[in-house]
Amino acid sequence: MLTYRCTNACKHCAYRCSPTRPDYFMPEEMIDRTFAALAGEGALHGVHLAGGEATLHWDRLEYAVRSAGRHGVDVDYLETNVGWCDDFDTACQGFERLRQAGLTAVLISASLFHNEFTPLERTKAGILAAQEVFGPYGVIVWTPVVLRMMEDLDASKTHPLHRSCELLGLDPKRGDVWRIHDYLTPGGRTTEKLTEGVARRPAGEFAGQPCRSTLESTTHFHIDSYGNLFTGHCPGIAAATIENLHPEITEQSAPVYFSLWKGGPHALWKTLAPDFDPDPAGYISRCHLCLDLRQHLRRAGVYQELRPNDYYD
Repeated sequence: MLTYRCTNACKHCAYRCSPTRPDYFMPEEMIDRTFAALAGEGALHGVHLAGGEATLHWDRLEYAVRSAGRHGVDVDYLETNVGWCDDFDTACQGFERLRQAGLTAVLISASLFHNEFTPLERTKAGILAAQEVFGPYGVIVWTPVVLRMMEDLDASKTHPLHRSCELLGLDPKRGDVWRIHDYLTPGGRTTEKLTEGVARRPAGEFAGQPCRSTLESTTHFHIDSYGNLFTGHCPGIAAATIENLHPEITEQSAPVYFSLWKGGPHALWKTLAPDFDPDPAGYISRCHLCLDLRQHLRRAGVYQELRPNDYYD
């Protein structure tokens, strides 16, 4: 994750990226340190560059692609919302610059959430340009199902989510938004903007649900622009950094992380946040409860693993 700043503020963003995030992009020396750390791993695949929107700083993005090559780390693709693709020619120029640096593929976002900020004509221009530059196998559309659904929308315009749902015959109250975007993570901004049509449960019902398997998983992890490592899909809580990707985690060194690992958010509530007052409306997931708890704990200012500020502010 080269930056938290983005041209969009998508309702489903697990990392809560937006145009209001600090204009901070991973520095060159940290890019090099990150790829040097990853190069030392015994097994590594599926690496991608993302944000926020990584194309907000073209020089630094190009540097990241070259740095990965210098360190022997294969980058599978760049993730982009193609909001910068004014037209086919502009998109080709941008993608060609990255191809020259060593990039071989891109993932282009296509969803009703992105369409609130990026007109469909830009999404299509980006896809066609990427196919021209990287070839037909160098483009991943995420997701093609939703892209096909959006063919009925005016490609020159953006559409608020409620309006695109009306035009496409979708009912958010019946969970249709979650159904067609079946990759959604019930955390981050999703818990603020996309709870309609999703059942809520009292905080107490999440007892006995430890987060051990998620927090231990390294099959999917992110390293953010500050060098923090998040395992699973758990942004905002980092017990590891690029300086030490495999730290010894104890109750003393990372009490919030350890409590979640051992007993989940309900245990975190009872052990470290007994003064926490849960939302009487309930929560759509344990991730939703966890975020509410971590916001509460962060105000105490004593838990160093709750970082970075970009995520919580």
